[in-house]
Amino acid sequence: MGLVDGPAVLFGWGCYLSSGYFKMNKINIRIWRRTIQTGVAVVFIMLPILNAEGFSFIWGNFLNIHVGSLTFSDPLAVLQVTVKNRYLPVGLLISAGMVLAIAFCLGTVFCSWICPFGLLSELVNRLACRVWPWKFSLYKIFKNGFAVKAVVFCAGFLIVFVFCRSPVLNLTSLSFQYSNIFQYFLIQKQLPAAIWFIGAILLVEFLFRTRLWCRWFCPQSVLLIVARLFNPFRLKVVFEKEKCVGIKAPGPCQKACSLDLNPKRLNSRIETQCTNCGDCVDACRKTGGALAFGFGRCKKGQ
Repeated sequence: MGLVDGPAVLFGWGCYLSSGYFKMNKINIRIWRRTIQTGVAVVFIMLPILNAEGFSFIWGNFLNIHVGSLTFSDPLAVLQVTVKNRYLPVGLLISAGMVLAIAFCLGTVFCSWICPFGLLSELVNRLACRVWPWKFSLYKIFKNGFAVKAVVFCAGFLIVFVFCRSPVLNLTSLSFQYSNIFQYFLIQKQLPAAIWFIGAILLVEFLFRTRLWCRWFCPQSVLLIVARLFNPFRLKVVFEKEKCVGIKAPGPCQKACSLDLNPKRLNSRIETQCTNCGDCVDACRKTGGALAFGFGRCKKGQ
């Protein structure tokens, strides 16, 4: 999952809440989300060029990004370094801790509001839904995507601990690989192999019309999910059953979810997979408004 760009997340949510749009009555959440996603994607295309020209207020990639005097680090990368070296510098603890703190309060918003690969995966999924009349039914076989990710995470971490001298799990961070493409190209004047890896995953997701990587495989998201689970009062999608006009039918909210989740049942084990993208809230806003963002525990019956 790479690094959470903390300032962008907090700025976006701050503008969203302070502008009075928290109740979804004036503007679609997707407009805010796509603006931030696209902005981050463009920034990491331009950043290597700006840094080469002397701009230093923001520099780095999705493993470590430096914004002024603040540094945000990928928790998985920090965990790997700590386990291998059996030592955790205070600086790394703070930089990874800030990332986990954002997930603790806002959930895995990095995945849906910041991650450039998440943006590409969503766009490919929307295109695939228009092209293919069917979708791969892996989600019916493995309903608990977090459990699959946790197995991938533990297996990968065991391999790193036993056989590797460096934190190679960083190579599976597609957000890092995205930012590294442009840094590598500026220095080496050629495209890295990572671009073909990302392209291959997107092609598979297009053919199967399912966001395979983000839901079942991405190891970077595991620690962020764990951090969010420690806080029952975090930001989440809240379902008010009495307002729902189609309680038994899939409805537009479920169809709007690119991860094939049922927003009406997010208090079950699938809640761990929700990234707080808000697409279901936007869809529901037009048909009763039973879904909304909120802080705190879900009410009984939700």
